[in-house]
Amino acid sequence: MSLRDDLKAFALNDLDMDYAGVSSVERFSEAPQGYRPTDLLPGAKSVVVMAVRLLEGAVQAISRAHDDGLRHALYIYGTHGYLLTPNLSLNFAAYRMARFFEKKGFAAAPLPSGPGGGGVAFSHRHAAVAAGLGELGWSGLFLTPDYGPRVRLVSVITKADIEPDPLYQGPRICDPASCGVCIAGCPMGALGTEQTNTVVIGGKTYQYGVTNTIKCFAGIEGLLKKTLGLKDLPIPEDPTWDDVNKAREQIDPRQAREAILINRPTYYCGKCLADCPAGK
Repeated sequence: MSLRDDLKAFALNDLDMDYAGVSSVERFSEAPQGYRPTDLLPGAKSVVVMAVRLLEGAVQAISRAHDDGLRHALYIYGTHGYLLTPNLSLNFAAYRMARFFEKKGFAAAPLPSGPGGGGVAFSHRHAAVAAGLGELGWSGLFLTPDYGPRVRLVSVITKADIEPDPLYQGPRICDPASCGVCIAGCPMGALGTEQTNTVVIGGKTYQYGVTNTIKCFAGIEGLLKKTLGLKDLPIPEDPTWDDVNKAREQIDPRQAREAILINRPTYYCGKCLADCPAGK
């Protein structure tokens, strides 16, 4: 088998991943300085992106919490949609994939899973597009053709020179002009209809909606009852980070204990992920 076939078999069979793709570092040439694979691993040639599907029961727990009033279902999504999947399973898989390469003589850097590259200046979502696994939806979430946004991602940068996968060429996965489910369903109104982000990946241009990040964080941290917080905190219609920080100081002590139990405060929403019709 080729190195690409070999690593994919390892990812899918040994590491229990659901998706694996390969991108060349050249496809990141339009990324901002500091966000390119070669910034993190000089001499890098390739990026391997792996993904796992979220459990359907964990995704349904989002709807049960938001739509059916079963708030404690949040613990299912918080544990198995955030804590267990990205922080344990994906990070361990990235570590093992890096060892796979280094045993073959190629330096490799496993990146932390999670939003924003787990704190590292790197986008797993954009890397997944570069690796041919799918495209970006209007919500800014990465979408696979068969399971939509209900996946979690992790990336490994390596000096191994691997033949890249082709970019996704299938039918359009997200058409905001005919859908708009994520826009209408966002409790915070964080997704607009007009402003767009534009990125170039592998010479191909992609556009997706601009998310009001401050509103989104207020939602996923449960700072209002409509986002499953225990009380309405003073979040104005157009909040600033100062507003969010002040609200955090006034959070209900019971909700603060929830954050300790789940080891992550930002799991209260997920509606755009659960509601998206792509891949259903």
